[in-house]
Amino acid sequence: MMLKIAITPERPPQRLIKHLLTIEPFIDGVILRLSDSDDAYIVIQSLLQAGFDKKKLIVHSDVTLLNFFQLSRIHFRQGDRTAYNLKEKRPQLSVSMAVHSVSACQEALWHHLDYGLYSHLFPTPSKPDQVPRTPLEIKEALATGLPLIALGGITAETLPQLPAGFVGYAGIRLFEC
Repeated sequence: MMLKIAITPERPPQRLIKHLLTIEPFIDGVILRLSDSDDAYIVIQSLLQAGFDKKKLIVHSDVTLLNFFQLSRIHFRQGDRTAYNLKEKRPQLSVSMAVHSVSACQEALWHHLDYGLYSHLFPTPSKPDQVPRTPLEIKEALATGLPLIALGGITAETLPQLPAGFVGYAGIRLFEC
């Protein structure tokens, strides 16, 4: 079974909460990519009060929120040393990172991160000027041994084209309702 990870779209907290409660039964996790920590606090608190599965919440880079809500999953940008230090000190946490190259995959693996979000696989409106990864780049990244979740341009149309070897997929538009 492939993991399904939603990434929060830009929307006001109350609309986001409603959206996440709607898609929760269909996902294995959600990366809460919220720029305002007050909004993040409101969203997490509201989701937990509504019965959202705590194990599905993945905070983005905010160790304070992770600790405050006693969550078990956190995601970081590529190369963020905080991820490596956190995984070393608290190996029971699920720590993931964005990875965009073979060397980034190898570094994440060396630091015992749980998985990487590898992007981008298909053309995507969020990165209109960037060319998707080539089949060779994808093959080499998958060969590193780091469990990888596909990201970038993942839609209902591109999902069947996902190369074999990924442990899951993530997206924003894919989980819109």
